Amino acid sequence: MLYPSKKLIDDPNAVETEFIEGFTDTYSEIQYLDGFPKVKVVLRADVSGSTNNKVAVISGGGSGNEPAHAGFVGEGMLTAAICGDVFASPPVESILAGIHAVTGDPGCLLIVKNYMHDRLSFGLAAEIAKSEGYKVEVVIVGDDCALPPPRGITGRRGLAGTILVEKVAGAAAASGLSLEEVTAEAKYASQMVGTMGVALSICTLPGRFILDRLGPRKMELGFGIHGEEPGADVVELQPVDDIVCHFLEKILSRETNYVPITRGCRMVLMINGLGATPLMELMIAAGRAVYMLQLEYGLDAERVYTGSFMTSLDTAGFSITVMNADERILKRLDAPTKAPNWPVSAFDRPRGRIPVPLPPSPSKKAEKSCRPEELSIHGEILETAIKAAATAAIRLKDALNEWDRKVGDGDCGSNMFNGATAILEDLKTCYPLNDAAATVSKIECSIRNVMGGKSGIIYRIFFKAGYTHLRAN
Repeated sequence: MLYPSKKLIDDPNAVETEFIEGFTDTYSEIQYLDGFPKVKVVLRADVSGSTNNKVAVISGGGSGNEPAHAGFVGEGMLTAAICGDVFASPPVESILAGIHAVTGDPGCLLIVKNYMHDRLSFGLAAEIAKSEGYKVEVVIVGDDCALPPPRGITGRRGLAGTILVEKVAGAAAASGLSLEEVTAEAKYASQMVGTMGVALSICTLPGRFILDRLGPRKMELGFGIHGEEPGADVVELQPVDDIVCHFLEKILSRETNYVPITRGCRMVLMINGLGATPLMELMIAAGRAVYMLQLEYGLDAERVYTGSFMTSLDTAGFSITVMNADERILKRLDAPTKAPNWPVSAFDRPRGRIPVPLPPSPSKKAEKSCRPEELSIHGEILETAIKAAATAAIRLKDALNEWDRKVGDGDCGSNMFNGATAILEDLKTCYPLNDAAATVSKIECSIRNVMGGKSGIIYRIFFKAGYTHLRAN
């Protein structure tokens, strides 16, 4: 059954920027770049690329997982967080803006959750930044334990364990280590962590209708953080004891060896709410997990972090993360930080501030109107084809979103709509239609900042390659 969702939102299209404004009004030591709505970057107010003498640690991804990642920006943790649209990877230009804003001579480390669209966006941004002279390293986090070991190249999804990796990396950077040393510690931490989640209900995107695919007596094991379907399994609702027992069996399985840990090892436990789970229920799960770890696995949790760290909008459910934590990792987790949503953080009342100016990108060239006064016959044909294709994409928005919901996060149609709308607008004044190669290049410029997720990256690659081929021929 479909029915409108109830949200404390005025404009579904502005939730990301309004969140950032409220967030930086709440925490005095956090700022944002003045690039709304295209560039959504949260950063430490006391850091700039021109003066930063320590390694910058940057993470990010689609909005909707708050407090990740903006809530973990602060001294001793992240230097900046890049925010995309809801469940969509941030544009490459936003990531580059974050790198430019906070990266000094020591370089920066990008911590990226293992999703294809995040890897594409952050990977391309890293390569561009390197070509501009920045020192950049990337660590991919894949801590999902819900599925059997992958046989291909996709790998495990990045889940709440990413937060622990960010803390380790941030503390290492704050101690003055080099980029190579910070990267090594983050990579080591990413190999010591495993996570599994369960959903009792599925999240609703802002402005969308509620569709409860589970029903009143079902739950989804192996749930991710983007509302994607399916998880590892949909089963009858079970007691929390059974859920915790199942999770620990999966995470600590000797067959998969996802978390290399044996009896007597030091470890930390994270109980993470997915957005609509009361703290009472999270604490119940934490108590069960601590008890079972001791009784069944001979493991005493050195630290227990319970709360909402990486959510999925208003999903009811939780995840369990286990990390093998030697003395080095524990030292990094215990190191002081001013990140507001790390569980031991504290902040003073906020002060008023003015947004930090958006730094210019060294690789971006000025774009100006270049539509010819008179079109050739080929120019007229090209204009007609562009209009027809863009109009078709706009018309199919809802259908594409529905199809995408079957295998992804249901935003393919919205991304195509954004790109097609921008193309039609720029078609009026910006395209040199008598030159097919130059027009294809301009189309890539049109979609650069408006198409998020993997589709935006794929289409940009397509138009770049198309331009190269047409220019050569």
